Amino acid sequence: SNTVPQSYYGTNSIPTPLSKFDNTILRGIGLKDYHPRFNLANTNCTQDEHSRLLYQKTLDRLQLLNVDYVEVYQYGPVVDFNATTWVVDKSTWQIPESELIWFIKEANSRNIKVNIIWQLWQTDSKGNTINSSYSMPEAEMLKVLRGWHNIIVDLAKFGGSNGLNILTVHWNAFHFPVTNKYKESATLEFLSIINDVRQHFNGKLFMGASPVFFDKRIVEKVDGIIIPLTPSNWSRNDDINISVSLLKSRYLDNILGKALELSMATGLDLKSIPVIWDFNIQSRDKALSEGWVEDGFCTNGSVIFNWGNTECTNQMNYVTDFSIQALAIEGAFQAIKEQTLIKTYGINFSTSYWHTDTLVPGQEGFPNLSQSIRGKPAENVVKHWFSKN
Repeated sequence: SNTVPQSYYGTNSIPTPLSKFDNTILRGIGLKDYHPRFNLANTNCTQDEHSRLLYQKTLDRLQLLNVDYVEVYQYGPVVDFNATTWVVDKSTWQIPESELIWFIKEANSRNIKVNIIWQLWQTDSKGNTINSSYSMPEAEMLKVLRGWHNIIVDLAKFGGSNGLNILTVHWNAFHFPVTNKYKESATLEFLSIINDVRQHFNGKLFMGASPVFFDKRIVEKVDGIIIPLTPSNWSRNDDINISVSLLKSRYLDNILGKALELSMATGLDLKSIPVIWDFNIQSRDKALSEGWVEDGFCTNGSVIFNWGNTECTNQMNYVTDFSIQALAIEGAFQAIKEQTLIKTYGINFSTSYWHTDTLVPGQEGFPNLSQSIRGKPAENVVKHWFSKN
């Protein structure tokens, strides 16, 4: 249901969008990170028909938002981490191969490009788990990166054969901090990965923003560097005193920090670095001071939402507040528009568009808390800034 309690809108006034981005800035929004398959007991649809209908309706809405590209997460377990060559059985892809091929064509027919990001699972099909500790030996880190090399090259081959427009070279979700410890060898491995990906894929390449990859050699080989943008030093007291002007100031502080980091790490003119500012702002009262919380399933019980029990007390105890999300986005957009340190190549919202109009907790998860902007006041803010002259 998209009918919600009035309390969901929070106690703050919804901001009026101040401006628009230049037409040259890429506008991107990511879909919720799963293939939309729901209980169809009361419908006449097959699963494939239902998921395609949901995708079509969503793409129609994104087209109205003037989105240039849609970001899609794909994942599935590696068969065996202990094997010399890592492979993923396509039958385990969370979006079936045929559906993903169809989706790319469907998006392109609306003049919307598609970016695929691979979520690397830490457990393989045999139950082996990647060691992700900072203390691991360099040789073990390189084994993981060379396994990833095979996964992303296989994805590049798929993309090159099926009209994919954009591919993100770095994985998502899997946290692997040891790359910061062995920066040079990790960077050299990713340079090799990028070279091999280019042999099979002619579209744009984006790179994640781990500090180890703020490197001149990486920057010059890809089309976009994705950098998360958050308001610096945000506290619970700031939640209480929130305003667009305060948010803009803190986002400007964060941009200054990113500019210094980029300049020191690359030695490049910052206007030459293609930065994509990435957002993941949830619609709850403490989203900025506490950070992200799981929005897709229960974190203290069954992953299946069950009305009438207390399995989801974690998520059910959070306070939904649509105004926080709208204020944060307006403040961030004003900061990006005002700052002159870094040339903005693009704007992206990771996993920020739900598959349906649902805004209340239920079978699909917790869209009320989610970073999804669909059907919330934040969507109107984004629509205004994304509109083109």
